[in-house]
Amino acid sequence: MSSRSLLSEEDYEELLEEIHGRARSNCLPSVKELLGHEDETLHDTLVEPDAEVGEHKARLHRRLSFADGTSFVVGVIVGSGIFATPGQVLLNAGSVGLTLLAWLAAGVVALFSSFIYAELGSAIPHAGGDSEYLRLAFGYPWSFAFVYSMFFVIKTGGLGIVAITFARYLAPQIFSLSITDPDLDSDVRVKALAVLCITSLTVFNCFGVHAGAWLQNLFSVSKAALITLLISAAVMGVFQDPSIAVDNSRGLFEGSSLTGLGPAMIGALWAFDGWNDIVFLSEELKNPARDVSRCAIYGIFGVVAIYILVNISYLCIIPAAAFKVSQVIALDAASRAFGPWAGTCAALLTAASVLGSCNGSILVGGRYLYATSREGQFFSFLGRVSRKTGAPYPALLTQGGLACLVLLAPAANLASLIQYFGVAVWLFYGLTAAALIKLRHDFPDLPRPYSVRPYPLVPLTIIAVAGYLIVTSFVEQPFPSLLSLAFVLSSVPVYYLFFRVQEPVVTRLS
Repeated sequence: MSSRSLLSEEDYEELLEEIHGRARSNCLPSVKELLGHEDETLHDTLVEPDAEVGEHKARLHRRLSFADGTSFVVGVIVGSGIFATPGQVLLNAGSVGLTLLAWLAAGVVALFSSFIYAELGSAIPHAGGDSEYLRLAFGYPWSFAFVYSMFFVIKTGGLGIVAITFARYLAPQIFSLSITDPDLDSDVRVKALAVLCITSLTVFNCFGVHAGAWLQNLFSVSKAALITLLISAAVMGVFQDPSIAVDNSRGLFEGSSLTGLGPAMIGALWAFDGWNDIVFLSEELKNPARDVSRCAIYGIFGVVAIYILVNISYLCIIPAAAFKVSQVIALDAASRAFGPWAGTCAALLTAASVLGSCNGSILVGGRYLYATSREGQFFSFLGRVSRKTGAPYPALLTQGGLACLVLLAPAANLASLIQYFGVAVWLFYGLTAAALIKLRHDFPDLPRPYSVRPYPLVPLTIIAVAGYLIVTSFVEQPFPSLLSLAFVLSSVPVYYLFFRVQEPVVTRLS
């Protein structure tokens, strides 16, 4: 029998209020202390935010199923990376065999990191995601640094990258432009399409998480269609000219460059980015304790399988020499197998796939802003939710507006946005892995529906990988990397001057 069934509705609400009140005064009781025995219903209460903080008493709606969550994970990750970057990965790795190992290694890193978010997200189902984990582990300044960096660097830069990529694939199908033009990103028509992408998806997501999830599932159809097209192209390519597949499979590791494995992994990891975004929807999953971990892990397994299969499909159609220099590998593969019409179809389907990734990124971006602002850690007006739709519309609209401003900057192109984005995101991936270790130590009795294993190998691996990628970025791109890190550090004076939270950090969780 649940604890709730032993209490009247009025007593139960008073009990919940006592829990929240004592949590804010740094005196959080255990479940046993309050009820005399464990209860899964109250576990959510201990980690969920107070629904009545701020001007609006509305809250996010729990409407997402396990299928919605898994579709979201796959949809956010599978954007354009696997359809554009494999040539660069092969160029760095030097051989077909090492290329496939680089993709597999990147998948393992993404899987290890998803294990970390599976534990944190199921134990602490909070829409703030990393910000809440960093707050509990290290304190409010670290949490604010994450929110500040997400708002001004990571999420806005990421949205800009995805929107520009969408426009790069769609614009040549509408205007007289070449998709391989190095100055394509700066074309006013491309930027206009990118801005239209962000504004339209932002407005659509203001209708609620159910609308955003419906659109995400719709875009998943385009991804499936594109993957089906590429696999069909591989079958046709082997049937027409099997010598290409035979030549590419001969001497798998001939010409391998071990020094190029690191850069190859960086390119592959870019295609996996977004594996942590499910935690920002934990307040809208119907059963977060069960589904956060399942969505994160199953989603990554699905993506790894898709990426290996697609790479093998490319290698059945395109000779390795042409593979290395291809900037739009999916279009080239489809065109070689079926003709120019298939290349056009591949371009349109890739644009739709990227649109789905952009939709997912916008969806989660509004959640972390809402959750942290609701609790006084950021601008208070961003902590509002529509009573009717349950959408955090001020956070969504503000995020979309800032992303459009970044796109309209004169120097905003795909390369500069990636440089602007990289160091900050890996810094926080590493810090979140460190937060898992500290929370395990500080709160050993916190109920964890999913626990990372092998521990501490998994979080230590992610910390090491994050450190390696940050150092590599400073060596290869010192100025943009330094600028990105300086921006993260600038959050410290901003926090203490304008956003300092006087409440103590909760030091005890049940």
